[in-house]
Amino acid sequence: MSVPTLLHEVVTGVSTDHSLVLVLVLSGLASLSILALAVAALIRRRSWSYLLVTLAIGMLGLRVTLGGLMLTGLIDLETHHLIEHGVDFLMAGLLLAAVYVARTTNRPSEKQDREQYEQR
Repeated sequence: MSVPTLLHEVVTGVSTDHSLVLVLVLSGLASLSILALAVAALIRRRSWSYLLVTLAIGMLGLRVTLGGLMLTGLIDLETHHLIEHGVDFLMAGLLLAAVYVARTTNRPSEKQDREQYEQR
């Protein structure tokens, strides 16, 4: 793709390259699949750390949505980048919070885990 074509796409918001659309669609499908797995794990584990990780994974879908909005011209490039960097910051914060919560929460001992498992 030449520089003038790329600049035309950025300025007008209209892409003549279908590969970007394909990448966004595939990224969206992958994000939804991973999010579905994260929600399933959250339902099973029901913990704050799993909730925070699930929310962080949900941010991937938001990034794809932002790319689609920019591609269709509904938001401009500057707004897209501003929001996208904000989403990146939020995603990193959610993941750090998940690690912190997982490491500081009182966890049952291995013996209590076994007893609880055997009661099921």
